[in-house]
Amino acid sequence: MHCPRVKRTITATGITSPRLAIRCAALLALAAPAFAHHSPASFDRSSEIVVQGTVAAVSWRNPHIYLTLETVAPDGGTMLQDVEVGPAASLQPLGLTRDALTVGERVSVRANPNRSGPGRTVMGIDMTKADGSVYPLHVSGRRTLPPPPPEAESLAGSWAPLPDSFMRLFREVVPTLPVTAATREAMADRTTLVAAEATCIAYPQPMLTLISVQRSIEIEDSRVTIRFDWMDAEQVIHLDLTEHPADIEPSLLGHSIGRWEGDTLVVDTVAYTPHRQGIAHGVPSTAAKRTIERLTLSEDRRHIDYQITVEDAGALSEPYTIGASWDYRPDLTPSGEPCDPEVAARFMEDY
Repeated sequence: MHCPRVKRTITATGITSPRLAIRCAALLALAAPAFAHHSPASFDRSSEIVVQGTVAAVSWRNPHIYLTLETVAPDGGTMLQDVEVGPAASLQPLGLTRDALTVGERVSVRANPNRSGPGRTVMGIDMTKADGSVYPLHVSGRRTLPPPPPEAESLAGSWAPLPDSFMRLFREVVPTLPVTAATREAMADRTTLVAAEATCIAYPQPMLTLISVQRSIEIEDSRVTIRFDWMDAEQVIHLDLTEHPADIEPSLLGHSIGRWEGDTLVVDTVAYTPHRQGIAHGVPSTAAKRTIERLTLSEDRRHIDYQITVEDAGALSEPYTIGASWDYRPDLTPSGEPCDPEVAARFMEDY
């Protein structure tokens, strides 16, 4: 990682933060958690290789897809090369479908090499097929953008954000977060971070609401339900309550009450259980966490303008706010792939 490439000042990017100057030292210290499900310690993200070969096997799973290519070995013979791919749930909205990965097909994969040397699993970035079509194997990979979304009648329906907001959370927000001394100390504990990633438990907000997976919104008189294609996560927003009950049992996604301000749904959530990444990538939250979300149908009716403010007196000295755009995607349905605990833990093998 080269500091001149990442050092910047945040302007009108949908982020509000009390610290705008990104310090290189802070970024280097916090960068490691960014792609934890991709075990960044195992892969050299500063280098790229190209693996050409024939698809020998495909494991279409959440939270990872694994691809095996039959390719040419250094000695001129043949070898099998394993490629770690992103989650089915987050790559499906970007165009990678099960049908795109066909056993026996010749492909070229751009990837980050394994730090342990040739023969070990590499991390796929994108894949080019013989007909020239390109598919992402990671949220940062090249892809063919979908056509503009159609118009929506309301917030109800199927939606999916592009990866930009999720990547921005890591690249621009995390390095500037005003974390407390206790939080900074907790962030340095890599063991608990890795353990948290090796599970089939969903992220809480804001990571859940920014990750590029399909989500469906159902609106009723007394509640709004948002179902995410990620570890069966479901957020229930109570419209018939004006205050949170005094005896709420804390939970992963907290207790949400909502109200309409014109066409904007405002969601107030408390009673979160502490989580190792409850504030952001690699930044733990405490029982004091609270979020305010705002969902507004855009003027062109093709997107939801989403905004979330995160406050936590136990983890942050000041709140922060980040915005995102959820595209209307009536063409998408949930991936239907449950999280496989063995696949979730597999990246730890090379950690």
